[in-house]
Amino acid sequence: MPVEKKSESKVLDRFYVELTMEKSGSVSRKEAIETVAQELGVPVERVGIVRVGGQSGTRRVLGRFYVYGSEESMKKVHPRYLQERTLSKEEREKLKQERKKARTPAAAAAQAPEAK
Repeated sequence: MPVEKKSESKVLDRFYVELTMEKSGSVSRKEAIETVAQELGVPVERVGIVRVGGQSGTRRVLGRFYVYGSEESMKKVHPRYLQERTLSKEEREKLKQERKKARTPAAAAAQAPEAK
């Protein structure tokens, strides 16, 4: 897998990688992350996907990824919606329900008048 571009951001504790993968058929986001982690020799938990796309009529898939220095910096900086895209449909639905439950009591408590 040839790396097309690579640049580093020391402030955000990550580096940006753009590479081309030769795959037949479509590539899932999880497969792409695992492939990049294996290729670069970093843990899967530190690789965040930005974009994966292919061209019609070719087997080439162009991927853009952020590779973070630590899991903590990834949790702080990497956009949450990009992390959620790698989850399965069931995991996403579970996360959505958890957020809904967490929001409901807080909203009800904020609207209720305080007793003095």
